[in-house]
Amino acid sequence: MSTDPVEQFKTKRRETWTMGNFGEMAVFTTPVAGHLVRFAMVTGGQGVLDVGTGTGVVAITARLLGAKVTGLDLTPALLAQARESAAVAGLDDIAWHEGDAGALPFPDACFDVVLTQFGHTFAPRHDVAVSEMLRVLKPGIPSHSPPGPANS
Repeated sequence: MSTDPVEQFKTKRRETWTMGNFGEMAVFTTPVAGHLVRFAMVTGGQGVLDVGTGTGVVAITARLLGAKVTGLDLTPALLAQARESAAVAGLDDIAWHEGDAGALPFPDACFDVVLTQFGHTFAPRHDVAVSEMLRVLKPGIPSHSPPGPANS
């Protein structure tokens, strides 16, 4: 086992999510995923990255809106659940990647939207994870306001 505390943390998280049954809890995250995707103003054709995708509820929600979606998670067992959920939804074109929020395996400025529902909270170094998400996000600010009471 590694003596690096960050690597030890990630190993422990991977084991926790593999041993636990996050899939049963994920059903409660589905409404939140819808709100997140709506708030982010995801639209068809956008390249979307879901960091810490878990069982894929955010990725699947964005894909159902027509986005080109990539989901990334540290835990292979959760990615297997995400693939299964996507298949149930009839979606076979979401790109699923095993990877670390602190070292995203993507080039700079390659996604229109980068989302994370809860995944960033489990990263051992939040500042590094946020820096990585900003690195892969294309520059610019959306030209319209997010939906909400003032904009409905």
